[in-house]
Amino acid sequence: MYVKINAVDYTHIGNLTFSPQTDVIGDALPINEFECDIYTDDAITYGDGISLYDDANNLWAYYNIVYAEPLNGVCVHVRAQSDIMMLDQVTLDEIMYNGTLVSDALDGVFSVPIKSTGLYVLLSYDLDESFAQTTLTGYCPEQTARERLQWICYSIGAYVQTYAADETKIKPLPESATLVPMEKTFLRPTVSHSDYVTAVKATAYAFSQSPQTEQEFLADNTSYKFPPPWVAEEQEFSLANPAAPGTAPENIVEVDGVYLLNAVNVSGVLSRLGRVHFQRTKVDVDVINNGEYWPGQKLTICVDESTMATGYVESAAFRFGKQARSTLRLVAADTVDTANLTIIYTYNGIQLARSTYLFPVGYEYTIQNPYIDMVISGWRYIFRPTTATTTGTMPAAGAEATVTCAIALAWRDDILRIISVDDVTVNNQNVAVIS
Repeated sequence: MYVKINAVDYTHIGNLTFSPQTDVIGDALPINEFECDIYTDDAITYGDGISLYDDANNLWAYYNIVYAEPLNGVCVHVRAQSDIMMLDQVTLDEIMYNGTLVSDALDGVFSVPIKSTGLYVLLSYDLDESFAQTTLTGYCPEQTARERLQWICYSIGAYVQTYAADETKIKPLPESATLVPMEKTFLRPTVSHSDYVTAVKATAYAFSQSPQTEQEFLADNTSYKFPPPWVAEEQEFSLANPAAPGTAPENIVEVDGVYLLNAVNVSGVLSRLGRVHFQRTKVDVDVINNGEYWPGQKLTICVDESTMATGYVESAAFRFGKQARSTLRLVAADTVDTANLTIIYTYNGIQLARSTYLFPVGYEYTIQNPYIDMVISGWRYIFRPTTATTTGTMPAAGAEATVTCAIALAWRDDILRIISVDDVTVNNQNVAVIS
């Protein structure tokens, strides 16, 4: 891992900590950060942008330096935070949205004033194209830009990604899951369960015009006045947990005082609340993670040798070495049906090897068929698969596949015999398979 500041690469770093997180519901909007020691005598300035890269030049984070102090004259300890930190320092006036495009509202959220200049800079953000035509209708009181962003994301069903990119990304929760291979998972994960949530409730608001009326509401012990001509009416919606036992004590998650919720979007909000709160299982799992798995993703992981679970990543606490490793916390996790795929590798009807894989039912798999190295009767053989991959969709009853192999190389008495190859390159031109 290394960092870049003002186009300068600093490859000698230490004590790197990075634990990004997101809230898949939107109850919170974390300020993500990383810290490290940079071994340099260069002057590193508060407020500079800093990028975190891996050794393959993949970007892991682009943040702003909020702390830079020399240590014993040999290094500088740096802490850097995402742009959400800057949004937390900006106060926005109250506003009434009426069919306002989300992109227009976000332009106002990400416009940050430059101190003592009277000018504004638009922080870089990316709104997922699925929200291109999404609109907002409702009221926002005076609040920080961070709170305004949280309200907007809550109402449209988005989460905020401030890692693995050079800008803030506004994204929908994924519907499909990515499989983390068993060989990347450190068994055994820790499985825990929260209390049953018996129902979720949300208050929706409708605004009408009445020039003679000023109506005051109390929310979170704060009085909000809706100036004429706006009057708000509220309506409560709820969704019961069908999986909660009848003996479970009442435990209702309620949302009110978010004035961007209305009769149009409240059902989606309740659906997302139910998706997360009704699935009460959490899984903490260690995986080899070289930047493939991030908060907000939906993953399927191995809980044990015969069980898998699917959930949303809430946090990823990284540890760095020759390979990066992270502890992932999955929320709203649920076990999935699994089955075994057995692949048998043969030569002239003789079984050379077999491999067994555990996959979720319905999973579309693609397995790279390996070369097989074996010693038979004093000969060392390299067998090559005649097909590059084994593909299919995992049925509930399991599956078995046979891959035929051919002898590629044979070695004995210090003589290497080339029997067959996949292809040959002659004068930079590919030649067909020969044997």
